[in-house]
Amino acid sequence: MAEVCDANFQPSVRMCVLLVSVVALATQTHSQDAKSWTFNVPGVSFLSFSPQYSNTQNQRISLNFKTRNPAGLLFCHYLKDLDSVELQRINYHLCGELQYGVFVLTYKLMKYSDGISLGQALHNDQWHSLDIFLDVRTGELNVTLDSESRVTSLKAYTRQNFTSQLDWTKQGSVLYFGGTDPDTLFSDVFPNLIGCMSNIQYQSADNKMVAIPVAMRRGVVEGCVNMCTNNPCHHGGACINGYSSAICDCFGSDYQGEFCSELGPATVTLRGYDWLTYTLHPYAKNVLTEATRLSLEFKTSRGSGVLFYAVGGSPYHSHVTASVHAGTVKVSLAFGDEDIEVQAGINVDNYRWHNLTIVHSLKKVHVYLDGTEHIRNILNDKHHLALDPKIFIGGGNNFIVTRGLQVTQNFVGCLKNIYINDVSVLYEMSIKSNKVAYYGGGMMQPEYGCTEVVNIPISFPTAASMLTLDTTKIMANDFGIEFDFKTVRTEAIMLYLSLQDMDRTIEYNFGYIEVWLKAGQPQLKFVPSMLHMDRSQNYTIPHPVNTNVWVSMALTFKNGIATLKVNGSVVSTTATRGQLEIFNRIVLGYGFNQYKASEGYVGCVRNLKVQGQTLDALDLVQSSAASGLIIDGCNITDYCRSSQMCEHGGVCLSEWTDVACDCAETHYTGKACHFSKYKKTCDEYFQAGVNQSGVMLIDLDGPGDLDPVHVLCEMGYEEKYEYFGRTTVDHNLEANTPVRGPMKRNMKKYLTYRGMDLGGLLRLTTESAWCKQWIQYDCIHAPISLGTKTWFRSASGDMIEYLGTNDSQPGLCTCALTDSCAGERCNCDNKTMTLTSDEGYNSVAMQLPITEVNIEQDSNPLDPGTANLTLGPLICWGNSRQRPVTAVTFNSDEGFLVSHSWRSGDLRVSFRTHHSSAIILYQTGTPDNINYFIVAVSSEDTVKFYFRWGLKQLEVVIVSPSVVSDGRWHEVSIETDRHNVRCMLDLTEQILTIPEGVPTVAMFSGILYIGGVPSSVKKDPVVDSIRGMVGCMRGLAYNGRAYPLNSLIDSSSQNTVFEECMASCWPNPCLNGGRCVEEWGAHQCVCANPWAHSGHNCGFDLNTDSVTFIGTRSSYLHYDAPVDSGFLDNTIIFSFRTFLRNTLLLYIHDHLNNFIQVHLQDSNKIIARFNRFNVILQQTKEIKGVLDDGSWNQVVIDNADGYIKVIVNVDDELTRNSYKKLPLESYTQKPFTDEERVSPVRGPIAGPAGIHVYVGGVPFNMSSYQTLYGCIRGLKIGDTVFHLQEEAQKTNGAVTAMCKDGCESSPCKNAGVCDEQWQDSRYVCDCAFSEFAGPTCETEASGYFTGESILQYNYKPPKEAEETRTERLELVFRVNQEITQNMILVFIYSERYWTHDFIIVYLDPNHGIYLNTNQGYAIHGVGKAGRFADGKPHQLLYSRHQGEMILTVRSASHPLFRNKSLSIDEEGIGRVTVSDNTLDELDTIMIGGILNSQFDKIPDTADYRQYLNFTGCMSEVTFYPTGDLPYSLRPLKDIRDEMNSTGVARMFGPDVEGCSTRDGRIVMTTTTPPPPKPSTVSPQHTFPPWNPGPVRTELIGPAPTLPPNKTNPMVTKETTPSTSVAIDTEYIQGSHDKGRHDNKVIAIALCTVGFLVVVAIMVACVLVKLRKREAIRQEAKKKMKEADIELKVPLDDVDAAISENQKNQNYLARLDEFSMVTVTLGARPQKHKEMSTFKPPPSESSFTYSSVPQSEDDGPPMAEARFYNRKKNRPASSISEVLEEMERQRNAPDADPEDIETLHNGPLCTVAMETMPLTCRHDDDDNDADNESESPTPPPLPAHVMNEYNGDSGYEAESKPDEEETLMIDSYLGNDSYAEEVTPTPHSYFPSSPGSKNSNYTSDNNASPMSRSDNESIEKHSDSFKSSSSRVTAPEDSKVIHYGFPNSPVIDINNGSHLLRKQSSVVTQDGQET
Repeated sequence: MAEVCDANFQPSVRMCVLLVSVVALATQTHSQDAKSWTFNVPGVSFLSFSPQYSNTQNQRISLNFKTRNPAGLLFCHYLKDLDSVELQRINYHLCGELQYGVFVLTYKLMKYSDGISLGQALHNDQWHSLDIFLDVRTGELNVTLDSESRVTSLKAYTRQNFTSQLDWTKQGSVLYFGGTDPDTLFSDVFPNLIGCMSNIQYQSADNKMVAIPVAMRRGVVEGCVNMCTNNPCHHGGACINGYSSAICDCFGSDYQGEFCSELGPATVTLRGYDWLTYTLHPYAKNVLTEATRLSLEFKTSRGSGVLFYAVGGSPYHSHVTASVHAGTVKVSLAFGDEDIEVQAGINVDNYRWHNLTIVHSLKKVHVYLDGTEHIRNILNDKHHLALDPKIFIGGGNNFIVTRGLQVTQNFVGCLKNIYINDVSVLYEMSIKSNKVAYYGGGMMQPEYGCTEVVNIPISFPTAASMLTLDTTKIMANDFGIEFDFKTVRTEAIMLYLSLQDMDRTIEYNFGYIEVWLKAGQPQLKFVPSMLHMDRSQNYTIPHPVNTNVWVSMALTFKNGIATLKVNGSVVSTTATRGQLEIFNRIVLGYGFNQYKASEGYVGCVRNLKVQGQTLDALDLVQSSAASGLIIDGCNITDYCRSSQMCEHGGVCLSEWTDVACDCAETHYTGKACHFSKYKKTCDEYFQAGVNQSGVMLIDLDGPGDLDPVHVLCEMGYEEKYEYFGRTTVDHNLEANTPVRGPMKRNMKKYLTYRGMDLGGLLRLTTESAWCKQWIQYDCIHAPISLGTKTWFRSASGDMIEYLGTNDSQPGLCTCALTDSCAGERCNCDNKTMTLTSDEGYNSVAMQLPITEVNIEQDSNPLDPGTANLTLGPLICWGNSRQRPVTAVTFNSDEGFLVSHSWRSGDLRVSFRTHHSSAIILYQTGTPDNINYFIVAVSSEDTVKFYFRWGLKQLEVVIVSPSVVSDGRWHEVSIETDRHNVRCMLDLTEQILTIPEGVPTVAMFSGILYIGGVPSSVKKDPVVDSIRGMVGCMRGLAYNGRAYPLNSLIDSSSQNTVFEECMASCWPNPCLNGGRCVEEWGAHQCVCANPWAHSGHNCGFDLNTDSVTFIGTRSSYLHYDAPVDSGFLDNTIIFSFRTFLRNTLLLYIHDHLNNFIQVHLQDSNKIIARFNRFNVILQQTKEIKGVLDDGSWNQVVIDNADGYIKVIVNVDDELTRNSYKKLPLESYTQKPFTDEERVSPVRGPIAGPAGIHVYVGGVPFNMSSYQTLYGCIRGLKIGDTVFHLQEEAQKTNGAVTAMCKDGCESSPCKNAGVCDEQWQDSRYVCDCAFSEFAGPTCETEASGYFTGESILQYNYKPPKEAEETRTERLELVFRVNQEITQNMILVFIYSERYWTHDFIIVYLDPNHGIYLNTNQGYAIHGVGKAGRFADGKPHQLLYSRHQGEMILTVRSASHPLFRNKSLSIDEEGIGRVTVSDNTLDELDTIMIGGILNSQFDKIPDTADYRQYLNFTGCMSEVTFYPTGDLPYSLRPLKDIRDEMNSTGVARMFGPDVEGCSTRDGRIVMTTTTPPPPKPSTVSPQHTFPPWNPGPVRTELIGPAPTLPPNKTNPMVTKETTPSTSVAIDTEYIQGSHDKGRHDNKVIAIALCTVGFLVVVAIMVACVLVKLRKREAIRQEAKKKMKEADIELKVPLDDVDAAISENQKNQNYLARLDEFSMVTVTLGARPQKHKEMSTFKPPPSESSFTYSSVPQSEDDGPPMAEARFYNRKKNRPASSISEVLEEMERQRNAPDADPEDIETLHNGPLCTVAMETMPLTCRHDDDDNDADNESESPTPPPLPAHVMNEYNGDSGYEAESKPDEEETLMIDSYLGNDSYAEEVTPTPHSYFPSSPGSKNSNYTSDNNASPMSRSDNESIEKHSDSFKSSSSRVTAPEDSKVIHYGFPNSPVIDINNGSHLLRKQSSVVTQDGQET
């Protein structure tokens, strides 16, 4: 035989196969004389007869069979003539069949089943013998197959009486062979045999084997038919008997077809990305075979590729693989653990045809390559192949290196003559046989014929696919990449290169190059530096390239320039700074930046070259550089061209095999952007567990056309014990919109609602269970006349003619419901002139909201009636399909409801339960439609969804973030579209892909069970252990409609399902925090504290009986009890609260000294002490926290048979005391060996028998323990409850009945600390750390001073505060606007120290706040400019630290107002550097002023004598003598607390009443409705901008006209009935009643004419007077030109002076006794609304009072005032002219009284001494209003006037003063002040101060007020001027004055006694001094 096989390859192989078959046939003996049968009609063929068995007769069957099919029935014994129920009950059969080539015998009876398996590969078309024997006595079953036997004992015989179930005398049976009768119940259980049987026998009643008497035969032919008798195969094809037909094996003939008659063979080209599969058999399990042949011819030029791949894993591992590997062929076969490897050939990748055949036969393997045979023997017993049904040819999908396969690349080349056994694979593929499949080419068809494969494209199938290439140093500065690409995407990144700047001298810099497709066009993005994105360059080639055709692209980068070339179009970047190089990796198809998920490249690339070298596509895809890349031929289809899948604006993305949608910019999700991300209403959010109120997005129609909108959600709205989420939608109709009034026209107003059109509004009202809208009509003499003059329209178009009622009562208002209307139907119908209203909620949901208002006016256009209309927002809540009345209760897991099957639409239902297992929905199938689905609660936090469509299924378990078995409502929903199923549990969702072949999800035909299933329905195993619902359900909706569950209750659900949700635990009936166990119709309460609470609803609470112990010696309770009370042996329960660390709580003892003691120790231990005979033991319970914090703590002394355990709050103690508590049996005076902590007084003999109980303490002589200061409640010992409050009544107040929290309600306000006193809610507020006083710290530490009261506060400073350099002062004040003079706020001084150092704070109402310190030998000052006398509160903060004084005053609007911190960085703060000297022994605080006695006693205070006492409100006065110490003084707080904490307060003058500085903020009013109550949780969204404008108003009909002979009244601004003003452009016109109208109109007209005449006359008079004055001025100028007047010292021209003044606003005029200087007076100040003189000084030397502007823009400076000589019509040139002009103005006999400016009403100007800055105030009688300004004005001057001039100047006072002439007044800047002259040193100048010392100030205006002058005559001033012949010099005993600036002068002066004092008087017009 070997010689024959070697002669010629293909014929030899064929002959070998035939010889093998002959040899196998010869070895099988078979009697051809026996009768045989051929079964050759699939699904039909069978033989049958009915055996006659007795009950004692054994059963035996024997036969021979042969077949080529691995499955088929050999025989089966059934019962017959029984109905289906009885057949199912007995459930008998004895059957033998082939399964996967193995014989399987099964025996079934009742619930028992046995089976035997024998043989392997029995479908080898050889004869096999079978013998079955059943011994009915023993139940043994013996099976013999060929030479193999197996015996088993049947369970049905050994475990029950066989004859009781099978009585062959009464029950008939039938034996089938080869198949079953199609008309029987079991016809579809077994496949029919296709093959032959012979010698079929059975054992008859006489125990003989006889041939079966065939009673029925179908599709069976006698004899074993050979279909190859007449060989139909041509061209040498081998014929194979198929029993029903002949099969031609064309292997080796070069022909193909059914009969090998077609010239072939077929050839196919595989391109590396495609492959073929062949199906060996249609069975799910592997079939063992003993003979297999695989053969093919191949041609390739590639060294590697898979040829065959077949593998199997059951019953053991098998495989057959063949591949080209490195130019050779490798073949591998596996049989269990044995692998057979064959390597053959060389250089087989020479692109020539090569033949490979693999033959497996029994225990040998033959491998032939190009005629060369390789034989291998199978050594182990497992010589059968058990391959999976599919064999891969040419490759597969993502092969990996595995056992037997060392090559993973697909084959590239040509294949032909592919045979698997007798099947030509390529021929089967050509005739579209379902056994052969072509893969990998996408929509492409296999390429028949043989062509060489080039340009293999690489596919990027997803946006995440990419190819990463490494770079080399050569590429760094000279890089090139080119490739062809093809895509249909419009947006994608194609290429990414990383750059770095090699010039590291500046910075470490990175950049990148990206090539994009933007709008389908190539774009080059060049970013040389990510640190400097402004250097980026973008270039676009304007040619679409996403046209699904191949496009060439090349990118080069050289010398820092990138060039992109696409199909011949080129763009290049420009050179940039730095030395750029490529580094890192190159990415094709993606990049290293952040992109959208859809922006990765999807398409193909081919001919990829890097640096001119072509990269192999197959090698790349197989390498680690590829991520998600495939080789599939680049079958791109633009699915978006024909697809309309994407909804709601989703962007269509053409994926590799389908279309995808980018939903990122939409409000929807799912594959098609179908499912909304938002709930339909706020109530749906709330029911899904959202408790957060605020603005949220809702989607009213889910996946419908309406866009999501923002609404206001109010969560937790309660109505009738149900809670909802309310949806609120605003509109644009302003509140109080005028709708009626005189001369108004008929109108329609059309409302716009936020974000919703009419469709959305209707959808909201439809989805909601309830809606309402507020309507308010306010009227004066304007009837509403609903239905006739006033009506509304809703979004549905319905006319609404009611207000607050419903549509069944048109024309009525809310008042009609209570019959309380002032008018006929409404209040406003009474037509009165008083303000009247009709208001109420319209609540018919389908007639809401109101979108149109119709108003008809009164027929009389002059009717005085007016009316305003207010419409509230639309408010909706609840769910229309989940109304509470539709809910049902399942009180048993056996309950269920029945409804129609789910056929369409979405499905949703809500449930509530406390069970962790519950069926929600169970949809069954039918015989015609077995599809079903299940929704069930599978655990406490999960819900399972399960779908089954035929053999396809979906299952998902949704895990909720919260527990679903919590008794609250939860919603499950199933939403579908063509692609997905979305399963939701509340807000948690899972989106599943619908399996292929399922056209629609809702394909169900059975019954939908709700809440459970009947016991007759067999549940699916996935929910077999899940019980029925015990709880409530509601809101079932599917098939496009709602199903009220209460309507589904029928007789099948009686006594298990009830209407409405009978949640017995809602609201919770369990009291005292008890937990309710829901039993749906009943409940049980589990008490939160079982020690203290009891009763069915835990209603009895021990803790209600509480008492308070006040901590005194007698503060305890004492009880006496008999010995048998058992108080020492039972469990003790009580609760306590205290602030004590150690205290006795309870002590119990008897007459024999047995005791138990409970006390608190170290604030965290409860110790129980007790005796064991004469030994004292204790059990301690220590907790982690504290027990002395005033909170309640429960103590249980658990006495279990004498073993003590202490429980505090929580029973977490596992052990008890090791020693048992045992009593003393006799009495002794010293009973214990240990020390007692509590020792009763003991006599020599025992007292009366009994037990004594002490609560809260014991008599003081029994113990040193502190009695309890606190409370005890709920004392219970054993079963005895102690009535504590009753006993407390007997203690005379030592123990108080009750222990309520006094501090629980936080009674102490404003940071006050509450000291708990308990008892009847008593408390004490400690206001020490608060700015308030009083019992609850609500009395502001303030005082209202009226100018007549002064508070003196004396204190003794601590030693560390006797000398201070760091004092601090804080206060808040408020001064009314009418205050015009300086006032003293606070004066702090030293009473006992000899220098009497002091601090003074005073207010200049027009200029600012000033603070001076006198340190004995130096005075310093700091100020804050501003007008603080404005009636508003201001906070003053002052501190001194390290030689720097800091002062600020904050208004109520300041962001740091009332903040105690003071920072030098605060804007506008006053700062000045001073000498760091101490203030000594300050010990007195004066608030509100200074006493006269103090002026006399304290030096340097006389200057403040004329300052007013403080008038206004002052609070929070706090003085810190030493700023870094906590020691502080609060005088006002002490007097409000009526206590002297740190000092002694004394009031001079009337008592100071309390006031407030906290109500100064301006309260704004608004016409809009009040905002909704804010949520405690931040909302998820905010409203987007919405500006619809006012409502659209349509005026109807012509404008109203006046009746004949009527006058149109004057149009005036509208006055509406409401206090709010609506935004409206119309006016309501006033009118009168008809009949009186004419007279009133005439009167008004006459008055108007008269008024106009008077105004005209007044204007004429003014003009005449002005002309007269102008003539006088012109005449004076003329005279001046004619006169030649000599000037002692010429003055500059007025204009020049003004210009100079603008350069230096602090220009100074200087004056002494020996020289006359120019006086810069006369020119009028420049007027400006923001004029302010608070400016810095021009130089350091001119002034030392630093300036701090109040704001950045204080306005322009005031022009310098100059004194004007009217006689000479020019500015005064000397002091003599000044004095002469002053005298002239005072004494001119012919002066016009109106033109004379007296000292009282004329302009007040100043002459400055030395360096004093000069400002002036002018009163312009023509422009008084212009002089008013909100900005601070310069300090006013005191009314000091020089003495009457005596003529020394040589000039006569004969000129008549002009009305514009200004007075020069010698005074210091300040109101009512006097000045002290101090002559400076030649190089140092300084201003006069308010006192005898020069002061160092900080101010905005460079000026400081002075005190009023003494009443000395003006002559004294004149004398002092004339008598001085030298400058004043400072005496030797002088002290130092420092001015605060670094370069300011320092001089020594004395205490003031040697100062030359200039005192002034004021002279009136009549010459009298004042």
